[in-house]
Amino acid sequence: MSTLSVPLSPRKRRYYAPALKARLVAACQQPGASVSRLARDNGLKANLVRRWVREARQSGATPSPIFVPLSLPVATVEHRTEDKHRTIRIEISRARGAVVIEWPSEQAQHCVALLRELLP
Repeated sequence: MSTLSVPLSPRKRRYYAPALKARLVAACQQPGASVSRLARDNGLKANLVRRWVREARQSGATPSPIFVPLSLPVATVEHRTEDKHRTIRIEISRARGAVVIEWPSEQAQHCVALLRELLP
């Protein structure tokens, strides 16, 4: 009896481009992203993509979104003499005409009270 042996080639690992990995990892880190859906949409298994996300997080390759404090210049308000004479102007257009209310700006709280009475 003779036996025929066929040499089996060693199983090769699939290669995924680093750009693809980086794109998927970044997409997975977006708020509301589904790792399973992203993996499925790209023809990959979810556990593989989860491993890429975990490895990226451990290596620090892709920083997670964080709050970055900004220092902004303080806005200055110039007080002009005509500011004392400024008015609040409210214009409401109706089918039969417009209603215009002009109120002195220094009495803004009274204007708010009137609007609360008119608009339940």
